[in-house]
Amino acid sequence: MEKINVQDIIDYIEDNLNSEFSLTDIAKKVNYSPYYCSACFRKHIGTSIKNYTLKRRLQRAAEDLSLTELRVIDIAHQYCYSSQESFSRAFLAFYGISPYEYRKKQLPISKYNTKYISPYQNNEGAYDNMKDEIIYKIQEQVSEKTEAKILHILNGNCMMQDFEKNGRINEKFTYIPFNEAMCWGQADEEIFSTSFIEKRVKSLNTTMEDYKRIVLTPLEPLFKDKFHIIVLWFGDDMFCQINMLTVLAFLDQCNFDGDVLFCMALESTDEMLSDAYEISVENSLEKYKSIVCNNKMPSQKLLPVMYQAVSLYLNYRSKTSEINRYIMQNINKETDKLIVDLLKTFPQYGLGDLQYEMLINQLRLEQ
Repeated sequence: MEKINVQDIIDYIEDNLNSEFSLTDIAKKVNYSPYYCSACFRKHIGTSIKNYTLKRRLQRAAEDLSLTELRVIDIAHQYCYSSQESFSRAFLAFYGISPYEYRKKQLPISKYNTKYISPYQNNEGAYDNMKDEIIYKIQEQVSEKTEAKILHILNGNCMMQDFEKNGRINEKFTYIPFNEAMCWGQADEEIFSTSFIEKRVKSLNTTMEDYKRIVLTPLEPLFKDKFHIIVLWFGDDMFCQINMLTVLAFLDQCNFDGDVLFCMALESTDEMLSDAYEISVENSLEKYKSIVCNNKMPSQKLLPVMYQAVSLYLNYRSKTSEINRYIMQNINKETDKLIVDLLKTFPQYGLGDLQYEMLINQLRLEQ
C-alpha cells in the first residue's frame, strides 16, 4: 500500500474539480485498482476521496465568490452541482454561511490542504514561514491609532517566541500568549473562575501551580490593564479556534467595549491572511457555553472559520470520528509512529502529541 503516490491522486482531483469523475477514472490514471486507490488515500489523507473532493470544490467555490463576479448559479454548475439550491445547502452546511452572505461579508474561512504534507516534528517551527511583510503591515495599520492602548494575544508560546525571534514585537504594544488547549477536557461556564481552573487542571493532567505559571501568569495584563484594542493572532485549525472562542467569551464576560481584531494564520501552509478582521464579542460567552460546556452547536452565527472548527470539535471525540477510526485501524503501530502519522494526516484539528497520546491510550483500554 506504500507504492501509490498519493500526491498523484490529489493532483488528478485538483485538475478535475470542474468536471465529473469517478473512482475508476482516478484508478486508471494512477494504474491501480479503485479499492487500492481508495484505501491508500484514506490511509494517508484521513478521509475519503469523495469527501476530500467535496471540500476542495467548496473551497474553490468560495474563492470564486470572493474574487469574481460570477453568478452563484454559474459557480454551482462550475463545481458540478446540479442546482443552485443544492450548492447553497452544501456551502451552508460546510461554512455555516450562505454563498450570498459570504460574498457580501468576505469573512475568513479555513483552507483545506491540496498537498500531501510531511509530518510535523514538533510545534516549534509552525510559524517560521509566516509572511513578515503581512505581519508588519497589520501592525502598522493598528499602530495608526496612536493614542490607543493595544494588546496582542498570541496562540501559545510558540507563536510568542517566533514573534520575539523574528523581530515582530512592536514596543508600542503589549504581547501575551494564550497557553491553553481548550479543545481538550472540561471547562466551567465562568472562565478563569476557581471551578474553571480546577476543571482545566484535571483535564490537562497538570498541577495548580503549573497551570497558574503556564496559563494564568502570562495573561496578567489582560486581567489587570485597560486596553482599547485587542488583536487576536490565532490559526484556522480546531485547536486555535476553540482557544480563540474562549478568549472572546472571556472578553464578553468582562464586558470589554473596545475593538477586537482577528489576524488568521493558515496552519497547513504557515502563512497569514493579509487583512485583520474586526469582530464582535457579543454573544461569545453564550456560544462558548453551548460549544465547550454543553457540546452543542450554538443558535447564534459563528465566523465561517470557527464554524468549521466547531463542527470538527463536536465530533472528534466520538468513536465514529475520522481520527478515532484512523487510530483503530492502526492501533498496533508503535505509539510514537502513530502520533507522527496523526499529526501529518489531520492538521485541520491542530491537536498535539499529548492529546493524541491520550486518545490512543484511551482507545487501547477500551479494546
